[in-house]
Amino acid sequence: MNNNNTISTRKKPLSTALKIASFLLCIYFFLDILFFDTYSFTEYRYSKKMLKNINITNEEVLSTNAALQKEIELLKNDSHYIEQIARRQYSMVKPGDTVYMFRKR
Repeated sequence: MNNNNTISTRKKPLSTALKIASFLLCIYFFLDILFFDTYSFTEYRYSKKMLKNINITNEEVLSTNAALQKEIELLKNDSHYIEQIARRQYSMVKPGDTVYMFRKR
């Protein structure tokens, strides 16, 4: 009878040790997945933030591209627009125009 009590007392510490080891192993895997893994939660959040920034930049580039495309079409087809640019940016005048020069005081 004494022999049976010894066997039952040995099972409890072993099962307790297994429970503790299993718990610690679960904590380790949880922390590993959360912080240290290649596909960790922190890496996911960083990637999501980068994707948002890339999408914003992409929208800005598309908007700039559309404006430049519109300007290209105007430069190809609109002589009045070309004349405006020549007068404003390059200070060009038509033959026969009178130019007035003002001095700043």
